[in-house]
Amino acid sequence: MNSLALSAVFWGALSAVSLPLGALLGLALVPKRRVASSAMAFGAGALLFALSIELFGHALHVASDRHGHVDRPGLILAVMLAAIVGGLLFNGLNLLLEGKGGFLRRRGLIRRHVVKERRAEANLLLESLGRVDYFRSLPMEEVISLMPDVEMVQFDENQTIFHEGDEGDGLYVVAEGTVRVTRKSEAGDQEIATIGAGDVVGEMSLVTDNPRSATVQTESHVRAWKIPKEAFHEHMEASPNLEAAIHRVVADRIKNLEQAGHVSAETAREWARSGVKGVEDQVTVGITPDLVQEEQHKHGNPALAIWMGIALDCIPESLVIGMLVVTAAAEGTAFSVAFIAGVFLANMPEAMSSAVTMRKGGMLKTRIFWMWFSLCVLTAVGAYIGTLLLPAHPAGSDLYLVFIIEGLAGGAMLTMIAQTMLPEAFEQGGGPIVGLSTLGGFLAALTVKML
Repeated sequence: MNSLALSAVFWGALSAVSLPLGALLGLALVPKRRVASSAMAFGAGALLFALSIELFGHALHVASDRHGHVDRPGLILAVMLAAIVGGLLFNGLNLLLEGKGGFLRRRGLIRRHVVKERRAEANLLLESLGRVDYFRSLPMEEVISLMPDVEMVQFDENQTIFHEGDEGDGLYVVAEGTVRVTRKSEAGDQEIATIGAGDVVGEMSLVTDNPRSATVQTESHVRAWKIPKEAFHEHMEASPNLEAAIHRVVADRIKNLEQAGHVSAETAREWARSGVKGVEDQVTVGITPDLVQEEQHKHGNPALAIWMGIALDCIPESLVIGMLVVTAAAEGTAFSVAFIAGVFLANMPEAMSSAVTMRKGGMLKTRIFWMWFSLCVLTAVGAYIGTLLLPAHPAGSDLYLVFIIEGLAGGAMLTMIAQTMLPEAFEQGGGPIVGLSTLGGFLAALTVKML
């Protein structure tokens, strides 16, 4: 390995040594969320400066004449297009890894994932409630107010949800699976219907004191939302609209206990869409250890996906470090410590925050540390590879190739900052501290550059 490669490995390792150090600090100190928020935003600001000056600023410098006029616009266009591709590539790979459990590496990503799932469930619930007369006739805000009282329940295959003649305890909206509805007759049990996701059973128990008019049994594993009768009555007492709507419907419903009120799927979807915005205000997620463990359980063993997600954040910056080392040597200038400082400052709070989140999910401390240490090694290797991608004195098509690679890496890094680092900073603390800390990180990197 030549001196240039050794220099790249050194700077790559130095920029990433803050990863295992940050993980250790996070596990030992468990910093307050506002502290973690401030540190994350500070690192994002430092990295933004490094990208602006060392990557895209360098491209502008090379593409301009001595008077500062861009005389090679094709070079800038190549960098811009490559940055777009890099951002899209990062986004696609990130989505792929999140589907495997990679979102568990950060608190903000966990919240976004869970909120997305719950919003989808809430939308289906609204669409299903829109098939019931007395819900569909209510003002949307009153239906939305029911959402906090809805609970998720699960039933095994061939399990009876309730029997004909039982006392009614609430309404069920099937979210997943199928159930069979039967009634007793002189000829024996008579099947009335088989219903699936989005359909409602037991609605009359919310408005009458009559016993169950049918037996409902699962045909597969079933997940359903339940609106308890007591909670519904509380809302009815507080809402003249709900009470009036129920009285309009009950007279006809008692005459015919078979399920009614079905409308077209398109009408139900329109009804649901009008309430989605209001539902988003009701969907809140507290990131608790139980929630993290539950999500980890859903994805089996997500450790590899988590590691790959973090590596996805590190790879672009490591390649850039290697290329900057070669560029500085070729131009006879000093290597930019500002970029290393930006990466170092960005890595530490990221590792602190993620390590705490992983630990809350039950991951062993030693495993967390070695995951982050391996990424330090990976960054050093990536910096070495970066030196191989860039010729010492690029010209012609080689010059375009160099800046296309830098554009790809820079686009990926900018997308990472906007998509993961800054949202994580807001998730940890939010408020003015994020903006001011980002500014502080930017100015700190500028100071390092001047020195």
